[in-house]
Amino acid sequence: MYQLTRRPAASAMRLQANRTIPRSACLPVKMSRRKTVRTLAQQEFSQLQGVTVFSAGNAVPVELTTLLKPGTLTVIPFLTHFADLSSWEYAQKLVRVLPTLEASGVNVIAIGLGSADNAASFARYLKFPANKLFADPSGAAYTALGFSQGFMPEAEVSPYLKLLPMLAGIGSPGTLEEVVRGYVGDNESKPVFEGPTPFDILGTGYQRPFELATLRLFNMQAVLTNWAELSPPNEALLTQQGGTLAFNGEETIFRYNDSGILKYTDVDALLRTVLSADYTPSKTGGNGMVVQAESTPL
Repeated sequence: MYQLTRRPAASAMRLQANRTIPRSACLPVKMSRRKTVRTLAQQEFSQLQGVTVFSAGNAVPVELTTLLKPGTLTVIPFLTHFADLSSWEYAQKLVRVLPTLEASGVNVIAIGLGSADNAASFARYLKFPANKLFADPSGAAYTALGFSQGFMPEAEVSPYLKLLPMLAGIGSPGTLEEVVRGYVGDNESKPVFEGPTPFDILGTGYQRPFELATLRLFNMQAVLTNWAELSPPNEALLTQQGGTLAFNGEETIFRYNDSGILKYTDVDALLRTVLSADYTPSKTGGNGMVVQAESTPL
């Protein structure tokens, strides 16, 4: 069960951000409640209608909602821009779980901020399937869904200057703690790297000190080397945050809003929702850092 709150200036109801919507919420309990909850569950689908994205493979424009298949579970990771460390980490995890999702019949459509050329380069460097990746050059989908725009979005200063306080957690809640966690390790999270590594001297079966920071260093080197190829032409998108939606047909069953840099979706939480009882997270290996998704219970 999840908390419903009334908007001050409207009679429609909404779920708070970062929540899992139980599928039972759309069952016909009472006629009046069913209409309200079904409208609520289809809110994000309605917000995305008319939004156009561009295929990473051939830059063909596509209306985003036409990519959702009736009667099919669809996961839409809304990445940040293609030169962002958050996008790289999140995509690296998604690549590892795509076979699991596809084997269960789940449709995956990833959206990122930037041009179709940015998306094609991103797909190539991270070995992300280009046919599952789309570009949003203007951030229209992100605006429609109300994702965070980062620090002082209305300020008329360079987005590069806005990034500096965000890296310190200002206008980017949780980022500083996440950076520190990359250095000190996390006993509750999975190892970042598969197979035998020098980090094994510190033990196995958990995220070792400096392990995640090392991955981020590798990613940063790749990003900076190819910045012109990956960064969005519209620099205002540099501070735009993303999130993740999962749909059953047109109905939202999962939503996560990124709170800031490096605070992207917990992939295990996403899989538990989409695959239900069929999913058991692996205990070891596979770039498995967990960022806890937030839900709002009654």
